[in-house]
Amino acid sequence: MIKRFHQNNSRSSLTFENEVRFHAKLLHKNVAKLIGCCSERGEALLVYESLPNGSLSDTVTGTRVSLNWSERFKIILGIARGVAYLHDCCGIQIMHGDLNPQRILLDSYMTPKITDFAFAKVCSPDGRERHKGSLLGTRGYMDPGYVIDRIYSVKSDVYSFGITLLEIITAKRPDALFKDAGDLVRLPTMAGSMEMYHMIDPALHGESKMAEIMRCIQIAVWCSRPNAGDRPSMWDVLLMLSCESATLRVPEPSQSQCDTQEPCEGVLSDSEITEPR
Repeated sequence: MIKRFHQNNSRSSLTFENEVRFHAKLLHKNVAKLIGCCSERGEALLVYESLPNGSLSDTVTGTRVSLNWSERFKIILGIARGVAYLHDCCGIQIMHGDLNPQRILLDSYMTPKITDFAFAKVCSPDGRERHKGSLLGTRGYMDPGYVIDRIYSVKSDVYSFGITLLEIITAKRPDALFKDAGDLVRLPTMAGSMEMYHMIDPALHGESKMAEIMRCIQIAVWCSRPNAGDRPSMWDVLLMLSCESATLRVPEPSQSQCDTQEPCEGVLSDSEITEPR
């Protein structure tokens, strides 16, 4: 797989440099392997391992292929392992910064590979930092705390993982899943209800592991809480996904700005968001 950059401005150059800087340090089954790179005459190329099945977004919400629950759960586990590796096991604490199904590609065995580290950051030990400038990310997957207060941490990736998990289960992108911001605010009360059951992709309604699907919904809801302090770590998520006997004790949410004010997404204009191309 080849990714091309036209280095006609400082943003493109920084994006290319960021991709190379982070990919050179990463080696994990669920992170796309960078084979090589080159830059010449205003153009740069990144060469990755072959990922013939395209993006998770095209697979889950597109029409190319319908995945059963076992296939989807394998992908969910792979993404969780990859993000946990970035946060705690690669020698530095990396926040991906734009985790969503478009940034996750599938190899010939449908193994998920995290790609696109254009907006990745090394997080400080205390885990919370303030971002200056325009918002970086993809609308619908960005941490509300980052959107409102410009505060980011590895818990921002946890939020994005929660929304991605819901997309895998429902086969709906955030703009279709949440018709308005009120749906997102009500999400914690919907987990485990019949309302949430009816949001599940109809292709999964005949699955024998419906209890596992509903458990994954609860995990997704926990991950996507507006307040970063209410979210689990990715290691907690991985434990809950990997071990059926692990008790799922979701704490009561604390009060946050997103619980009481107008929708988080509503404070944005298109000019305030920078999305990777």
